This record gives sequence, C-alpha cells and structure tokens, in this order.
Amino acid sequence: MKIRKNFVLKKRLIIMLVTGLLLTCTGMEALAAITPDQFIEKGKEFYHKGDFEHAASQWDQAISLLDADNDAGIYLDTIVHLANAYQSIGYHDRALAALNRALPVFEKSKDRRRNIIFLSTLGDINFCLGNMEDAVKYLLKGAEEAKEAKDPRAVATILNNVGNGLAADHDYDTAAGLYEECLELIADSEKDADLKITVLLNLARVEFQKEQYQQLSDIAPYLLDEIAALPDSFHKASNMITLSRLIWKLREKIDQPDKELTYIAYLALEEAKLIGGELDDPRIISDANGYMGQLYESEGRYQDAMRLTRRAIFFAQQGKFPKILYFWQWQLARLFRAEGDIENAINAYKEAVSTLTPIRQMLFRGFRSREDVFNEKVKPVYAGLAEMLLKQSETIQDNASRQKKLIEARDTMELLKTAELEDFFADECLIALKGQETSLERTPPHTAVLYPIPLSDSIAMLLTLPDGIKYISVPVGSEELAKTITQYRELLQTRPNNRFLHDAQQVYDWVIRPLEADLTAHEVDTLVVAPDGVLRLVPFSTFHDGEHFLVEKYAIGIIPAISLTDMKPFEKKDINILISGLSEGRQGFSPLPSVEAELRDIKKIMNGQVMIKNKDYTIDNLTQEFKNNPYSILHVATHGVFGGTPEQSFLLAYEDKLTMNHLENLIGLSRYRKQKVELLTLSACQTALGNERAALGLAGVAVKAGVKGAIATLWFVDDEATSLAIREFYRQLQTGITKAKAMQNVQKKLIAQRRYWHPLYWAPFLVIGNWM
Repeated sequence: MKIRKNFVLKKRLIIMLVTGLLLTCTGMEALAAITPDQFIEKGKEFYHKGDFEHAASQWDQAISLLDADNDAGIYLDTIVHLANAYQSIGYHDRALAALNRALPVFEKSKDRRRNIIFLSTLGDINFCLGNMEDAVKYLLKGAEEAKEAKDPRAVATILNNVGNGLAADHDYDTAAGLYEECLELIADSEKDADLKITVLLNLARVEFQKEQYQQLSDIAPYLLDEIAALPDSFHKASNMITLSRLIWKLREKIDQPDKELTYIAYLALEEAKLIGGELDDPRIISDANGYMGQLYESEGRYQDAMRLTRRAIFFAQQGKFPKILYFWQWQLARLFRAEGDIENAINAYKEAVSTLTPIRQMLFRGFRSREDVFNEKVKPVYAGLAEMLLKQSETIQDNASRQKKLIEARDTMELLKTAELEDFFADECLIALKGQETSLERTPPHTAVLYPIPLSDSIAMLLTLPDGIKYISVPVGSEELAKTITQYRELLQTRPNNRFLHDAQQVYDWVIRPLEADLTAHEVDTLVVAPDGVLRLVPFSTFHDGEHFLVEKYAIGIIPAISLTDMKPFEKKDINILISGLSEGRQGFSPLPSVEAELRDIKKIMNGQVMIKNKDYTIDNLTQEFKNNPYSILHVATHGVFGGTPEQSFLLAYEDKLTMNHLENLIGLSRYRKQKVELLTLSACQTALGNERAALGLAGVAVKAGVKGAIATLWFVDDEATSLAIREFYRQLQTGITKAKAMQNVQKKLIAQRRYWHPLYWAPFLVIGNWM
C-alpha cells in the first residue's frame, strides 16, 4: 500500500530530525487579546474542568471575533485550543476542519513555537483519523521547525505525537525511545508536569504492548505518586482513571497479580471519584464508579459492582455521555447474567444496544488503532444479548412464543453483522444505500438458512426451515473451535494430502450432523449459511461426513446476513455481460496465462459483446463502458486481494488498483437503469490466511459493490483449475438453475476428477449473497 510505504520510509527521517536536539528555553509572553479575551479565558476555565463542549463554544466565539491577520498568534493558539477540545469530545473531523481552515494563517506565521504546536496538533489528529500520509507530512514540517526552535515543551510535544504514531504502527521500540527523549527534554520543568504524565502513561502503554509486564508492575506505584502530585483538575482525574485501566489490563496478563497492584487501581479510582465530586463533573464520576464496579466484578463482588455500576449509569445519563453510558449498561447486563437473572440481563443488554446502535461509528473516529475496538467493545454487546435471548427461549414451552424469541435473537445478530460490515468498510451509510432490508421467518421449499453463532462455551445454531426456525446448541468451547478451524484452513491450502479429513469430519460433527434429521425431513437441497467469526475462514462445502463432502449433498451459498441479501431470483433473460481481465504480470503480481482462454470461452458461452483485457483493462475504460452501456454481469479475471482493511483490499487493473470504493462507484453507475448489475464474478481473489476481517470483507463484497450476488474465491487457486471452474459455472448457469446449484455441479465435477479431488482446487469458490 502506497501510504503504508511512505510512512515506513519517512518515519526514520522524522526520528533523525527530532532525536538528540539539545534545546534551551527562551520563553515567550502570551499576546493579549482585547475583545475576544474573555471568551478565550472562559474557554480555558471550562477546559480545565473537563467541560469540553462549553470550552469549544467559547473558543469558537473568540475565533469569530479575532482578526486573523492582525491577531495571527492568538488566532492560531485559539484554533489549536478549539481542535483539542473537539478531539476530547470525539469530534475529530471537526478538529481537522478547524485546523485546515487556519492553514493560510499558519503559512504566514514566523513564530516557530506556535508553528511547532500547530503542526504537531495537525499531525496528531491526522494520525487519529488514519490519514497517515498527511500525518507524516505535517510532523516532518514540525520536526524541521523544531531544529530551529528553543522551546523544550514544543519539541517534547511533537516527539510525543510522533511516538504515538509509531506506537499505532506497532513500532513500539522506536516509540519508547522517543517518549524517553521527550522526558529528558522536560525533566527539570515543573510547569511541564502535565505533559510529563501524558508521556509517562504513553510509555507505560508501549511497555505493555512489548509485554514488559513485570517492569510495568514495578513502576505502577511511581506513576500513581507522579499523578497524585499534580493539582486537582479534570486531567489529573482522567490520568488516574487511565492508570487504573492500564493496571486492569496488566492484571489480566499476570497469572497471580500482586494485591498491591489491585490496591493501586482502587486508590487511583477513589482519587478520581473525589476530584470528580469536587468539580461536579459527571463524566469523571461516572467513569470512576464504573471502572471500580468492573474491578469488583472481576472479584465476584457482584452486589457491590451493581451499586457502583448503577451510579455510573446515573451520572452518564445526567451528563448525556452515550459513549460511556452503553458501556455501563453492558456491564450491568453482565452482572445480572452472573447472578443468573436472565430477565434483567436481557433488559440491560437491550438498553445497551439501544444506546450503542446510533453512536457506533463515533467509537472508531480518533482511535489510533481501531482493529480491536469492534471486537472488544461492540460485538460482545450484541452477541451477549443474542445469547441471553437464546437461553430464555429454552424455558419457553409455547412454540409460537419460542419462535418469536428465536427470531429476536437472530435479528440481534443481524444488527451485529450489519455493524461489522459498516465497521470494516468504514462506511456508516453502506447498508442504507443498498435498498430495503430483507426479513425471513420461513425459507422457500427445499432451502434452509443456517446461522451458526460461536459462543464462549458452545456453538449456537439457528436453522431456518420452510416451517419455522429451530435452535440447537453444541457444546464446544471457542478456543477449541478456533484452534481446529485455523489448523483446518491451513491443511485445506496445503498441497494435496488427506490430512485435512480429520478436521473436516470433526467440524461436520459439530455443525452439520446435529441438523441432518431436520434437513432430511424437509428435503433440503440448498443450504445457505451466514457464518460468523472464525467460521468465515473455511468453506462449508469441504465439511465431510466420512463418505462425502457437504457440497455433494447440498448446494451451498454464503450470505453476510439475511437482512443484507436481496432474495429476488436472478433474472436470466437478456443477460448482458462485461468480460474483463488481466493475463499479464503487473505491479509485482504474477501472470495468469489461462485468463486469455477463460475470457474468450466465457464470451462465447454467454454470447458476450464486449471484452476488456490487459493494457485496455484500466479503471478509466471500465468506467466509460459502464457509463455508456447497461450490464447485468461483470466478470473480472485478475488478481484480487482482501486484507484486514478496505485499504488492503483491491482488484488489480493494468495501471492501478481497483479499490472497493472504486468498484462501488463503478457498479453504482447502473443504479438507476432498468438493467442493473446483478452478478459480480471475481475469479482470482484471495484472503489472508487466518484473517477473520479479510474473510468478512470478502463476504460483504456484494453488499459493498451494490450487486445481488457475487462469485469469489477464498484463496488463490491454480490458474488452470480456476479457468475450468469458471467456464463450467457459466455453462451451468445458462441451463436455468440457481447460482448455488450451478456452483455445486462445478465442484462435484472437479471432485470426480482425481487431479482436482483435493479441496485446494475447488473449495475456495463461493456463491456470496443471492444464491438463486
């Protein structure tokens, strides 16, 4: 990825520029403002108390009154204050917009100290938003200014922000070095005690990531003393809470955590509670009570934990802080669950989901590392509610009431799957733009929809059949499932041998065998699966009953979620296909020699009129073709990569890479035509081995692209086998059968050939989305 390469190449240059600078402080008196002075000072008072909303309002008014030309220094200071306030609230885009508006003023400024602070703030916010190239650019400029400046705090600030960026990029050793350099610069400055604490906590986080647990445990008392020495303020209380959270994480990593360590966490939270009370700050009071409740939860003191958690909820509601409110509602749900109170647990989970759903995207803006935020802070809330609803269904005798409860559990998982795709593609409007959602209480004849949900101690399976929905629980722990599936995927991609069969039969026994009687009774011939978590990593077609692969018994389709699948049958009349591909090796990718024959044969089979290949296979040519002509199928025979993020996911074009956003825009050109693109075929894509997010991105490609369905591969297949499979798929499709059955016939045909019997060759082909 270009941005990634630029960052790696430049970060060493940043370090060379900012490390080892020997600076002395010259100091500068603040310029006095006249009319806006009252707003500026009032904003500082609010900010000191942690009231960032009112601080931002005061500074915004001050900026509107300032003359940017005559009061350039104060103007830049106030813009930085405003950006920091916005960032503290979570309005990172607003912070960036404010700084960008001030760029013309900054560019005229000759004040190196202010320039360093402005550039450091701008670089840090870009880091937070994932704009790595811009972050590097502004921090490089700041480093150049720092060479000439004589203000240790300004240099230390930019060192800290560069360290944050490197830590986000997992370069922990270099980040630690910069934090230590920063501490040396401000070691003797009492007025920089607040910055010193910030850097110490950042250094502690890095030591945690480096697994220096004992060292971190040893310095925890020192950190507590350093923070305690600060004057009481919002930031002191916030630092106390940060220290307690770090200790909480540390306790989870140590087999037998020192009691003193837990005591330090309690002391930090108790001090934060006192300061919060003195400041009458509901955010601090809520956090201090909530996290102390979490400590009690870990010790099994559930009643004390409930009392504190309810206080946390009260103050979060009072202060209107939904980002922490849902967190405490979720904590209360866990406490009710631990006490065996399913009814109240469900109510608390529902409140948490209700609070969380409208603010989900806010949780990710500003996280320097967002990879684990979803799995740690979002997914467990929805999954916890679904699990409680399933447990409640076990106690319901009336079939109609039980069916309603099971559908409610499945609908909760549907919300989760929607959230996962919006998170992966970083697009909160992703689902809204794709049309009406689908619901399903019963399936069409001979069709079943399977919803396997991996839980901590079992796999919960929701099977929707023509006469309703059934729930089956299989006792297998999440660790055992993950270990088996990971090994299974590796063996599936290992050059032909039979070692995969043991795992194939084990997973069959877990996931399919408990359903066999119902599938047989309903004469099911098509099984549609909405896999979750680790189960996305393997093709269900490869599960083996001891005699046959699953695909030999059922046509199989994969959907991201029922509500995200357009179930209207594929219109097979008047098919117009755009055939495209790349057989030449380009941009470091190997040639695909069989693509030439593949494209030629598909054109003949499908009576195609237009074929774009090799040097003509460019993004501009594809765009022009879609602008001018309607197509119902887009066939792309080129290297495709699905990584853990949208930026790492693309289709190779001759001159560039076709990103998922490009693909969405391209197919979107047909959105308002009578004939829309219904099927996207990607015949040579692959996902990173063991990467659940990459598999999630592949499963969501049809939704992102705005098509009913897609044909894609979970891993890169032998070039010749790919071409054989894809050609046969189109031949089968022309007979009028469903896409799932067409692919089933392809895979059965390959299995029947000794050369291609191994799943390595036929299993990665997936029918995604609409299977009809």
